[in-house]
Amino acid sequence: MIKGNISKKRNIMKKLLFLPAVLLVLLQTPLQVSANQATSYTYAADENDYWERTQDAYLPDKTVTELGLSSPEDLFIDQENMLYIADTGNKRIVKYDIRRGQVEDILTCEEFVSPRGVCVTAAGDIYVADVGAKAVLIFDKDFNQTGKLGRPDAPIFADTNYEPKRVAVDSGGNVYLIGEGVYNGVIQLAKTGEFLGYFAVNDADLTFSQRLQQLLFTRAQLANLMDINPTVFTNVFVDQDGIVYTATSGTNRNGMKKHSTNGGNMFKTDVWSYDDLTDVYVDNRGLIYTSSASGYIDIYSKNGEEIFSLGSAVTTVDIVGLFASLPSIAVDLDGNIWAVDGSKGYLQSFKPTEYAQMVYQSMDLYENGLYEEAMASWNEVLKLNQMSVLAHNGVGKAYLHAEDYAASLEHFEVANNKDFYSQSFWEVRNKWIQKWLGPILGAVIGLFVLKKIIQIADSKKGGHLAQGLRQAREKAGRVPVWKDILYALKTPRHPMDYYYEIRQHRQGSVLACTVIYALFFLDFMAFKTLKGFIYQTVKVEDMDIASIVLGFFVLLGLFIICNYLVTSINDGDGTFKQIYMIPAYGLMPTMIALFGVTAVSYILTFNESFLLTIALVIGITWSVITIFIGLQTVHDYTFGETVKSIVLTVVFMIIVAVVGIIISIMWNSLYTFLTSVGKEMIQNVF
Repeated sequence: MIKGNISKKRNIMKKLLFLPAVLLVLLQTPLQVSANQATSYTYAADENDYWERTQDAYLPDKTVTELGLSSPEDLFIDQENMLYIADTGNKRIVKYDIRRGQVEDILTCEEFVSPRGVCVTAAGDIYVADVGAKAVLIFDKDFNQTGKLGRPDAPIFADTNYEPKRVAVDSGGNVYLIGEGVYNGVIQLAKTGEFLGYFAVNDADLTFSQRLQQLLFTRAQLANLMDINPTVFTNVFVDQDGIVYTATSGTNRNGMKKHSTNGGNMFKTDVWSYDDLTDVYVDNRGLIYTSSASGYIDIYSKNGEEIFSLGSAVTTVDIVGLFASLPSIAVDLDGNIWAVDGSKGYLQSFKPTEYAQMVYQSMDLYENGLYEEAMASWNEVLKLNQMSVLAHNGVGKAYLHAEDYAASLEHFEVANNKDFYSQSFWEVRNKWIQKWLGPILGAVIGLFVLKKIIQIADSKKGGHLAQGLRQAREKAGRVPVWKDILYALKTPRHPMDYYYEIRQHRQGSVLACTVIYALFFLDFMAFKTLKGFIYQTVKVEDMDIASIVLGFFVLLGLFIICNYLVTSINDGDGTFKQIYMIPAYGLMPTMIALFGVTAVSYILTFNESFLLTIALVIGITWSVITIFIGLQTVHDYTFGETVKSIVLTVVFMIIVAVVGIIISIMWNSLYTFLTSVGKEMIQNVF
């Protein structure tokens, strides 16, 4: 789910907000106002991970403009619900009383040069990260300076730039810093200022060419060729349980991380976010909030599951609830989000709606093990939004814990949650096996015994029944087309011998191969569209069926034609008819594998997916080897000549495809031109 590419539909909706948003601004008082309507839509992911508009989760509440902020950079809310603002442009820290709506105090210091980060501990100690002063300044709750963390004197830190711009402190007094231009990770200091190391490091995003260079070049060559730096952290936060969270810019994937004690990422699945994250904040219930420079706010569960996304980027007019730049957010004890506009210097709060509160309450009930209550609460959410993925997941999980596995399957399927669907399906299948395993084994044994009885009875009568069956089978095998189709079952077992028969014109037919291609196409389409829910990665309605059908026959036709042309000029003995038959008589292993995977996908869970992978690999590999031997035998090539002919065939196919695309584009342009000229002529003449 890449957030960098928001749909056009979403952008159009935001533009339509312009007029009502301007009216809201004109109606607000000069200093502080409360807005009653959303000025940006709330979005949530649907079952396909596409963004869809949902009920408003947050509404703009208070807009505070009288503080005189200049380029504010950071926000923090302490345990007394006091909001601290790093007012960077004015070289001060503003302490704002949220409930009373007024400035409580202002922290100034002669050493302040560019205070960009602020953090307040449970004891009330204030840590200020100052880039210009190249230090972290520490104050008590009465604003008396009690310490200063300057540059660490550890030899390993000697070459590292020390300009702290964001700061967080855990309950043990350990300090976590985001340094300006530091790629090595989060700087970790003891309360005494001793350098403890880099707490976490981002991975470097490498291009394909850089990965090849790392694979092939020596260290000396890599040092001269490229300078690979990981993406940089933009913010750090420590929650009340001492867990460290970080925000990273420059990537959509895992831009927000929840770290274990060794710095690793605790989220089991990838967390997608905007690629310009500026801040991360965690409230008392464990909900995670992130902000992006472009003006978006996202809310995640404690497990990294995205709940809501809201906001927009506005740079031309003042609109309540939207931001020209959004450097930081914080969440107060009442669950209200506070954000600051870094360009225009005002505070904006957002109040959760009843819908959001209902969602959070349902999540809390589930987390606390109250599954029946959670199910009832999630069903209330579904009354408001029947297609809420969060709600269907919640109801499904509640049914799963209540051991009503069949009921949970329905909700997990609606939410397209294949992982939990697999867990429930395993339980359903286990119960079915326990119920029917005995009768099935009894039926199999009964059929085996019945077969033996029939064989014994038939042998006493001279074997007339068995002889009749053999004669019927032999008679069916003598039907020309049926005989040639059955030949495909024999070819993969002894490809060299059977393709030699094709080369000598003693076996095979074009009609039979055409039937095999048709059967293979049906098998392939069933594999693409009819697998079980767990393994059907793309829904049929989301597929471009026309492109799949066209691609299948175009690739097959190109291979046959191009191979014929290539081998014709390379002394190949195969005729066009024989080349047409070679792939058909080698496809049977793949056909069987595709059919088997499609059928078995209805009874396997994710844990058994390796069985399907093995079946596909064996089937496709067997077919490729069979077809390769067929080309070698029919054309009377050596191994090297066969490889050469296949490579040339593939190159020729690519050339033909490129030429075809160019001709198609030119024809469309010509058709458009002729159509416009024709319409112009008709208008002018008539």
